Amino acid sequence: MNIHMPHHKRGVLDQMNGVDKAAGAVLALGAINWGLVGAANFDAVRAALGRSAAARAAYGLVGASAAYAIARSHQLSRH
Repeated sequence: MNIHMPHHKRGVLDQMNGVDKAAGAVLALGAINWGLVGAANFDAVRAALGRSAAARAAYGLVGASAAYAIARSHQLSRH
């Protein structure tokens, strides 16, 4: 059942766009990786990509996704 609601009454999940979902997925993967580092001293990114520019880009993407998620969560919480 799809009920039309005013924009200000829609849930946060309804307001998420593709970039929000992609950032969330990257954050989830980053969190799993850092959980593995903490629990088992295993860095999946380094295992897959070595000490390369691609590994640094992957870590950077997780950091950028975190910054985006923080900024976007503040934006969504204001609605």
